[in-house]
Amino acid sequence: SISDTSRLINTELVSATDEFMSRVFEEMDYRNEARNAKKFANLYSNKYGSVRHALPGGGVIVPEIFDDMCTENVLVMEWIEGSKLTSLSEEVDQNEVKENLSLIKQALYCTLSQLLEFGCMHADPHGGNLLKVTSSTSSSSTLAYLDFGILATIPSTVRDGLVCAVAQLVFAKDVEAVASLFGELDLLESEVVDDPKERAALTKALTQTMQEVLVYPAGESISLSKTSTAGGKDNTNIPELKFDKLLDGLVRLVPRFKFQLPPYFINNARALGTLEGIARSLDPEFNAFSLMYPYALNRILENPSGSPVVEATLQNMVRSSETGKIDRGKVARLLRDSALYTGFSKRKVLVDILKTDGGKKLAGEVVLQEVKHIGRLRWLFRRGRKKRKNSSTYLQL
Repeated sequence: SISDTSRLINTELVSATDEFMSRVFEEMDYRNEARNAKKFANLYSNKYGSVRHALPGGGVIVPEIFDDMCTENVLVMEWIEGSKLTSLSEEVDQNEVKENLSLIKQALYCTLSQLLEFGCMHADPHGGNLLKVTSSTSSSSTLAYLDFGILATIPSTVRDGLVCAVAQLVFAKDVEAVASLFGELDLLESEVVDDPKERAALTKALTQTMQEVLVYPAGESISLSKTSTAGGKDNTNIPELKFDKLLDGLVRLVPRFKFQLPPYFINNARALGTLEGIARSLDPEFNAFSLMYPYALNRILENPSGSPVVEATLQNMVRSSETGKIDRGKVARLLRDSALYTGFSKRKVLVDILKTDGGKKLAGEVVLQEVKHIGRLRWLFRRGRKKRKNSSTYLQL
């Protein structure tokens, strides 16, 4: 009814206003920003960050905080001398463009690590908060992060859900599976996800939204059936995701399906959209989704949290929807995609996959299925020989 819709919208407006004001006061407390900066540095600082060696460039520059000089209203930190990644010389130098683009890719990898691995995310990586710092002793440059007023915390279930959603959208074009993940993403209440009629309506609405926000190569779209993209010899075409339209599309679904858009979800989309926008100012063909997809595949195979949702997604990706058996064509495409979009050889990708728990389990299932298949062929062969022998004996009699 009209009254119900009005009440829902009013509730959303009140929640949004409360969230906005809480974030404003949070950013005004410089002691909170000091804590955020140190938390971020402990992970990603190129000096001592615990995961710096896993990032391109060996981590990022994070300004040192001088705690003894900081108060609620005063923040004292190290001065970082650098330039914006979008700032180029008057005479455009392609090497400079290439270097800046490389740093933006580093920022995207760092953001994916924050978003999908550790759940500690710099929520405002715009052009003024990312600097290119050139070494005084060499010509090499390093990426620096500034402004830690908002550091979003993303629950592990949401991180797993995002990984699965990316893989299902790109690899399988399975919008229904993505709709089922919305509970894991904290976007929908369980009463909507668990209701078959509501989930079917959501899948239809979400398909329409994805047609608007995903741009595929000519002749391809998200509306193609899952079976049309299963197996095959072709590599997966990665669509372009219009981050600016993604939130608009989801917001339109709020009144109908009682969507909840947590602040970290909005911050995530905005952060990725901002970084891609910076990259596109240097390279109009840049596609952030092409970095997200192989990252998601790797996380699904590793499944470090042991998530049953991630395990179910992997099984869904590699098994035939008709027989339920492992589809060797899908497994081969998974391997090809990982090699193509990471730049590594298939051999290295295969070795790396076999080092992960998910990869070992998948390899074991493939071998077991093949052994059973060979065993059945042998049984059929022996049975055929026995029938032929009996038939020959009968003719002799």
